[in-house]
Amino acid sequence: MTTLKGDIVNRVKRLPKPSQAAEALQPVFEAVSNALHAIEDAFGDQFQRRGDITVTIANAGDQDGIEIIVSDNGVGLEDPRFEAFCTTDTDFKIGRGGKGVGRLLWLDAFESVSVISQYQSGDQLFRRSFVFKLESSDQITEEKIEPINGSASDRGTTVTFKGLRGSAYRSKFPIQQATIVKHFGSHFFADFILGRSPRIILDIDGTSTTFPDAIQELQIEDRGVAHLTSEEFGELQLASFVCHKQASANFDGLHQLHLVANGRTVTTRKIDGLVGIGRFGPDADRVFHGCISGDYLDERVNQERTQFNFDETIVDQIVKECAEHVRTNALHEEIDSFDASRLGGLREFLSDYPSFGFEDAEQLLDRTPKNATKAEQFAQALIPIRIRRDKDRNQRIQQIVSQLSGNDEVPENLVETIKTAAAEIRAEEQRQLTEYVLRRKVVLDVMQVLIRRIRERDDGSEDFHLEETLHKFICPMRLRGDDPSRVERSDHDLWIIDERLTFTKYFASDVPFTQLIDGANSTLRSDLLIYDRIHGLGAEGEDPLRRVMLVEFKKPGRRDYEDRYSPQNQISEYITRLQNGEIEDFRNQRVRIADDCIFYCYVIADIVGKLEIHTNGWRTTSDGRGRIQDLNGRFRGVIEIIEWADLIKDARLRNLAFIDAAGLQYNN
Repeated sequence: MTTLKGDIVNRVKRLPKPSQAAEALQPVFEAVSNALHAIEDAFGDQFQRRGDITVTIANAGDQDGIEIIVSDNGVGLEDPRFEAFCTTDTDFKIGRGGKGVGRLLWLDAFESVSVISQYQSGDQLFRRSFVFKLESSDQITEEKIEPINGSASDRGTTVTFKGLRGSAYRSKFPIQQATIVKHFGSHFFADFILGRSPRIILDIDGTSTTFPDAIQELQIEDRGVAHLTSEEFGELQLASFVCHKQASANFDGLHQLHLVANGRTVTTRKIDGLVGIGRFGPDADRVFHGCISGDYLDERVNQERTQFNFDETIVDQIVKECAEHVRTNALHEEIDSFDASRLGGLREFLSDYPSFGFEDAEQLLDRTPKNATKAEQFAQALIPIRIRRDKDRNQRIQQIVSQLSGNDEVPENLVETIKTAAAEIRAEEQRQLTEYVLRRKVVLDVMQVLIRRIRERDDGSEDFHLEETLHKFICPMRLRGDDPSRVERSDHDLWIIDERLTFTKYFASDVPFTQLIDGANSTLRSDLLIYDRIHGLGAEGEDPLRRVMLVEFKKPGRRDYEDRYSPQNQISEYITRLQNGEIEDFRNQRVRIADDCIFYCYVIADIVGKLEIHTNGWRTTSDGRGRIQDLNGRFRGVIEIIEWADLIKDARLRNLAFIDAAGLQYNN
């Protein structure tokens, strides 16, 4: 029996416990790393061609019955190697980054560990076998050394692990084949992609994966190794590879940088946001993988080679510097093409939203995230900048006002400062106006087409989606403006009917009156009810409401009105029900309608068919196309029928000056 030097039990107890699957596999990775070193020592420069490692995992889902066997055809446990095995914190492999604690992880993770190794001493082949236990002494038992027949080609080591021990390893050790293969490939990714590995067969319950073939088959192009030098990190080597998209299937994100210490991947970071580009190549099926290595990393990795001994901000800084090199060198052609496409998208965004054009498109592109391609992403990046610019400009203007109104001496450059500020204000006003007018133009152009499409449906079929779209342009359906959680005032385009309604807050569209009037049981509904106690149509203060607008939309081109239909009767019934109930405003405060309230009632419809017959006795508008009728009896106000074509025509005329000033024109 042999006792390891040092307090083994306490050393194992102090080892960090796994918190995720990759860390729970670390003891197995350490056994594979030992096998790689043994093969390199056995075959020298030919280790990739002549070496073989097999990792067999049986009963992966059984915490007690799991068995893992790691075998290699390396140099074996010769006496000096066995002496190092029996010494904790040995520097036997310090030149390779070995910390001398890998076998302690075996004791921490598994109930049973046994080793059989064949090695050559002189011309004789020997077999060394023993059981490795977690004890305060005599950790190596059942030790045997015996000469056997064979040659150097029969050398090799087999390590067998059985049963998981400790709650951390039992709970975190992966049981799915795909998970084990993923972490195995990730941990040794640098060896595999750089071609520094012999053949490794990973067999999990009869299903095998061969490395490095499984990784190298995904490599499309090797783009070389760059040497990056900085004062803080010294020289870092960045090996760049273009791979098939499957190379990133098991990683978070598309493009990856692998930070490598002593030949092993310690951590991987996605760099999608830093390089900007998505999948690239002729079929958009390529991704980037890079391996970062250097003395700075080798000297600052923990003894388990699972984490670096520096702050996470250092990792971010290294990744950021290397990602910038990837953008400007390894992927510069793809990035240049991608950025040209982004610039085109940004220019299109600025044409739709001119208020963001406070700088040239090229300058604005630099202010957006490198992966920003959509209007929402451009806006999200530029809004804070625009706010800061406005704030700075306002502060300068306030400073000018203070200088002029105070007794202090006026600086000589005040005139130039005022001119600059005024020019900035004019430019901003022009951008804001252009964006505002552009939206109105689009609304009117689309509405004209929608009305024509609906009117042309003369085969009796219904295009409900067209009518709903048309209705939503003027006022959202089934939404109430008195509920701030369901609608904002910018959601409607009531300016098409009357400019005074541009900023109204209260309206109800296509909702039953039972949602508006307390105690009403009617299923009748008006398509639009608007009042505003501040802007024109609403009474001020807490007095009863003295002005209300009602609008009823009729389908463009509609002719099939009932014989008894009368716009005046329908409006009168609506008003009666309103006066008999109470309405809650957007603050949930009850608002009364005065007995002498004036009702401005509009019917938007084509005056054809029965509607024309029923309104022939009404007064006509100045162009002879519309109809006007005064309300009588208990009601005060007027009803006006506006044809759809006139509604759009009048709105176009009202906005024509703005359209011209913005350099736009209506679509025909």
